[in-house]
Amino acid sequence: MIEGVIFDMDGVIMDSEPIHYKVEKAILANFDQPFEFEDHARFVGQTTRDLWKTLCAERNLPQGFEVLALLDNADYMQELEKGDITPIAGLIELLEKLKTQKIPLVVASSAIRENIETVISRFDIGSFFEGSVSGQDVEKTKPNPEIFLKAAKVIDIKPENCLVIEDAKHGVAAAKAAGMFCVALRNLNSGDQDLSQADMIVNNLSEIDLSVVNQLINKEK
Repeated sequence: MIEGVIFDMDGVIMDSEPIHYKVEKAILANFDQPFEFEDHARFVGQTTRDLWKTLCAERNLPQGFEVLALLDNADYMQELEKGDITPIAGLIELLEKLKTQKIPLVVASSAIRENIETVISRFDIGSFFEGSVSGQDVEKTKPNPEIFLKAAKVIDIKPENCLVIEDAKHGVAAAKAAGMFCVALRNLNSGDQDLSQADMIVNNLSEIDLSVVNQLINKEK
């Protein structure tokens, strides 16, 4: 039975992948390197540091990945601060419904903590969550389950009683590796993600109903 819900952020709480892509593309343009959205999509769910570590190795970029990751995070935060960002469709309604049901909630995102805090503050949704876990709080990032296992401890719920809401292949894999039920949100702005490992796939957060999820869990037992 689901007793707690863990929310990914990018692509689930806000439609941030197009912004990430814009920043990455601009940085690579400085090195005369092409970068298509499909190139970005394979990193969705992972940390900015992971992305630049891989790209530096693959493309033999002249700057170290740590420097580029810091530049990426700084440019991304500037985009957030000046941009007109809004919550994903159905998010507020789902948060309110879960609050009514007294379900504890936590954010688990590969983003840096400053990013998470900015989004939560801008959307004024901090009161819904017990806390958050960022990519800076773990040694191994998605698809490793560490971030979701730490999130479960924040709300003091056993992993098997947690529901994860994700939009990316790496995130879904991490949720399943943690032994959690996973609902995948099909977000076209996150690219053509392989969500086949998820227990349920929805096109809008309004489709998530814990009574339906619990029925599915009972059938699997």
